[in-house]
Amino acid sequence: MKAVATRKPSKSQRKSAVNASSWLRSLGLRTFFGSRPKTMRKGRYPFRIVVKQWLAWASFLIILVGVPMGWWLGYPQLFLENCQQRLVILLSKGGFSVKEIFVEGRRHIHQTEILKAIGLERGQPIFQQDLETIKNNLGKIDWIKTVEIQRHLPGHLYVRITERQPIALWQHHKNLFLVDREGVVIHNIQFEPFRHLPLVVGADAPIHAPKILILLEKFPKIRENLNFLTRVRQRRWDLTLYNSILVKLPQEKLEDALARLTILIEQKKINPEDVSVVDLRNPQQIVLRLSAAAAVRIKLKGKEA
Repeated sequence: MKAVATRKPSKSQRKSAVNASSWLRSLGLRTFFGSRPKTMRKGRYPFRIVVKQWLAWASFLIILVGVPMGWWLGYPQLFLENCQQRLVILLSKGGFSVKEIFVEGRRHIHQTEILKAIGLERGQPIFQQDLETIKNNLGKIDWIKTVEIQRHLPGHLYVRITERQPIALWQHHKNLFLVDREGVVIHNIQFEPFRHLPLVVGADAPIHAPKILILLEKFPKIRENLNFLTRVRQRRWDLTLYNSILVKLPQEKLEDALARLTILIEQKKINPEDVSVVDLRNPQQIVLRLSAAAAVRIKLKGKEA
C-alpha cells in the first residue's frame, strides 16, 4: 500500500489557529467544544468557566432576538420622537413659536375649518406640526384644490390655497352638493350663493356633468331655457327646460343634437302647449311627442270632422 502524504500547515494557518484558540479561550468556549484546559481536573468543569460560557451565549441570544424585537416594537422610533419633541420645546422657548397665521385665497371656506386643519394656535411651537402633515389635512377639505405652505421664522406661517370653482348643483338622495369643473363633489356648503347653477341628477352625474356643461356654453339659447339635467342609465342625458319640455339627447354626437335643438328653440317650433317631449336620439329625424292638451284638441277636432 502506498503511504498517504500529509501536508504540514503553513505558518499563516498556524497563526490563525492560535488566534482563534486565544479568542475562544477568552470567552471560555474552549471547554464547550471539548478541549479542557491543563489546569482543569479530568471530568470536572470549573464554575468560573461555566458561568462565563453561559453569559457569553446569553448575551449573544439577547442581541440576536432583542434588537429585532425592539425595532419591531418601535422603541428606536419612540426614542427619536421623544428627542424631537424636546428639541421643538427648546426652540419654542427660544422664540420659535407661532405669532401669526396668514391664509390667502379663502372665499367660501370658514376660517375655523382651516385653523382646525392646520392644528396650530398662537403661542404653540412653530415646528410642532410638519408642513406635509398640515398640507394633507388641508387637502381633505372639499373646497381646497391646491395648497402651499411656508414658514417665515421665527413665528409666522403663510398658507396659500386655491378653492374649487363650482359649475353645477348635484341632487342625490334628496340632498344637494356642488360639483366643480373636474367632477369633484363639494360637501358641507351654503347653497344660497349657488342657486343660479344648473341642477344635475343621477348617480354618476358629477363625473360627466363638466363635459356637457362646458359644451352647453356654446349654446346660450339652451342654457337660458335649461332647468335641470338628468343622467339616464349612466349612458346619456335628458334635458328638462323651464317650460317643462323634456329633451332626450343621444349618447354620441351631442354637439350636433344641441345644434338642432337650438334651431327648434329659435324658430319657436316647440311650444309647451303642443309638445311635451323632443327626442333627438336618432340623428336622422326629430320625434315630437304631443302634450296632453294638444292630444285632447286633436281628438276633439277629429270628432267634429
